[in-house]
Amino acid sequence: MNRNEDRNRKLGDSFRQSRREMFVIVGAWLVFLIWTGLVCAFGSGLDPDEPVKTLLGMPRWVFLGVVLPWIAACCFTLWFSMFYMKDTDLDPDQDGDHSAGDTR
Repeated sequence: MNRNEDRNRKLGDSFRQSRREMFVIVGAWLVFLIWTGLVCAFGSGLDPDEPVKTLLGMPRWVFLGVVLPWIAACCFTLWFSMFYMKDTDLDPDQDGDHSAGDTR
């Protein structure tokens, strides 16, 4: 395999990893969007004859539709950045003997 083919293969690995990460992020974003939209749209159930149900001092639909998905999204972000996301080499021509700024 010549040098250009090897370089393209290494860049392809980085591209595939970033593409996988992109699908996970967009999928999670859609899940949280749907969760928030559905709970906030249908969870309020505002009936003028009944008092507003509260949870931790907030209307229940606010807690379940805004606060809870926000906490879940923060936990997902922490998991994603610590355990799923991988650092890939974006300069496959660098042989590892020199630092990025070294021109010797």
